[in-house]
Amino acid sequence: MRDALRVAGLPDHGTFPRAIVADAQKVLQVSFVSLDEVTTHTVRAYLSRRGWKSMPDGSDRDMHGCIVALRGTAFLFYSRKDSPDDQRFTAAHELAHFVLDHLVPRQKALRFFGDSIRPVLDLQELPTKEQLLTSALDGVPLKAQVHLMERDDLGDIHTGDVLRVEQRADRLAFEWLAPESVAMPVMKQGPREERAARLQRTFGLPRRKAEVYARVLAQREGAPRFSLSSVLGERNPG
Repeated sequence: MRDALRVAGLPDHGTFPRAIVADAQKVLQVSFVSLDEVTTHTVRAYLSRRGWKSMPDGSDRDMHGCIVALRGTAFLFYSRKDSPDDQRFTAAHELAHFVLDHLVPRQKALRFFGDSIRPVLDLQELPTKEQLLTSALDGVPLKAQVHLMERDDLGDIHTGDVLRVEQRADRLAFEWLAPESVAMPVMKQGPREERAARLQRTFGLPRRKAEVYARVLAQREGAPRFSLSSVLGERNPG
């Protein structure tokens, strides 16, 4: 996680809710795109108009967000029909995927192989057997990456529940939107039953995410050895 924060290099911030989109676009090669509806069809159409050949696969379906990343850049989509708090969290979550699952492995590959790997990472050359093996073992992406933030039947954001990559993305999104060093004092400033509401109001978190984060911080407060990574399922935090 420390590597991800360093690689992202987002500017210091002192006001909340955080303008995560503006902060990210100052330092990273990312384009945030709000659409009336985020579906595989609307994302394909948007990318096609801009000459991108890497498109989300599968049948058309409604999503909270989507990311398509290649060559150290990314388009990050989010739905205008969601609430401002949901849009903010979707943007942070998808940005976390870009950093954790694209930029960090890309920098790792460049450090290991040197600049000779860049044409492979940029899809200009085919990888060697050694490069393919390293990619498989270390999770280095050698093709365009697509991540879809789908809705379930209730329209909820499906994150932090099953997949480790989703759990890590949530963890980084929380750290950007509501850093523990700031969120913990806010949570303590009033009745226990209003903790989630204070986090939601101060940091602009979706209600359900604020409730999760309040439980995480409450357990951490009472147990010094407790960690956010243990709640979100990350066994080996970076």
